[in-house]
Amino acid sequence: MKVMLTSFGIQQAYAAASRGASPFYRVPPVSFRLVSSKFSPDYELLILCDQIVMDESSFQQLVDRPAATFAGVAETFRALRGDGRIELVDFGSILRANSDLLNKMLNHDMNALDRWVESLRESLTTWRHFAESFRRILHAEHSRPSTLRFDTEEIANLATHTKSGFGDELISALHYGNMHTAYIDMMVGDALSPSKMRSPNEYRSALQDLIQPYLAYVNANLVLASELKVPFHDWQDFMPFYSTKFLSMGKREHETQRGRKEVERLFTIAFPDLAIQDSRTLLKVLNDKRVQDLRNLVGDAVHGRVKFDEHFANSVLAEVLRSERRLTRFRSILGYVALTIGVIPVIATPAQKFVEEITGVSAAKKLKRKRQWFYMLSDFADSWEDVTI
Repeated sequence: MKVMLTSFGIQQAYAAASRGASPFYRVPPVSFRLVSSKFSPDYELLILCDQIVMDESSFQQLVDRPAATFAGVAETFRALRGDGRIELVDFGSILRANSDLLNKMLNHDMNALDRWVESLRESLTTWRHFAESFRRILHAEHSRPSTLRFDTEEIANLATHTKSGFGDELISALHYGNMHTAYIDMMVGDALSPSKMRSPNEYRSALQDLIQPYLAYVNANLVLASELKVPFHDWQDFMPFYSTKFLSMGKREHETQRGRKEVERLFTIAFPDLAIQDSRTLLKVLNDKRVQDLRNLVGDAVHGRVKFDEHFANSVLAEVLRSERRLTRFRSILGYVALTIGVIPVIATPAQKFVEEITGVSAAKKLKRKRQWFYMLSDFADSWEDVTI
């Protein structure tokens, strides 16, 4: 599968030339599942991709000058590029060529402002949960000065998700603090109330100012994906906007998200110990022929033929154990057959070795064929543990 990774704030590539103050500016999506003091790539998506399309300037910025918190993300994409898996494209030139279309799309969206309120609420809630988890980790790091790798300004910017082009006080207030939910509910409720007395123009205007940059960014990614003729993957807090967009087109969900969600379920519910946690393991998996077995399994989950839950995990483990026991019994029988061949003069040694190697390998492959993805992930999980112990 070929997928385009978004570049946060890319809509400014045709609207303005200056770089924003946000540390997230022109950065690809990071994992909302693996939250630590260092951001991680979204391995759930990357494991499904043979080729990734990225903005050339954003890629160079990421790998040449990564902030401390993005060091792991930069390492992964640097390794993917070295493995020939990243195609670089000038996103800005595509957006500039489609500026008229983008303006029309934004005007059309803003004429139906009420449609985006729930998407905004979901987006802000998703980001708040992620930011609070990250902030708690930063505070824990701060209690151990010897391990702290952030300066005060960087911590503040990362914790509040000050977005380039989104950075006024209202946005910061909505993205930060325990009053987040109450504030957004109050503003949205007042803006959309049927009572004229409770729907002052200033609230409506604030809501427009808040939603417009979100929609401009979402529209930019839709145009890029359309021009490049590939599906795309964005930050998780923007998914509600895409869901609303696609609903009007008769689509239930963003097309690349279903597979990503199923891989996440596999690595969080069914087999959390097999989750990919670094770029080295990711590349090993991507270059292993058995990865197609994993992708086929994910495809079955997307189409409802498999459900990644505890029952699935138990059934897989039971099947693997049965296969291993059968293989152990077969090897015992094979040892007996090889032993009897060994008593035949002249051909004993070569024949015995041939039977052991050829027949044994064939049987092992046959018994393991159905769950190649499990053996692949188990092999790499074992090697990862050996390195980290």
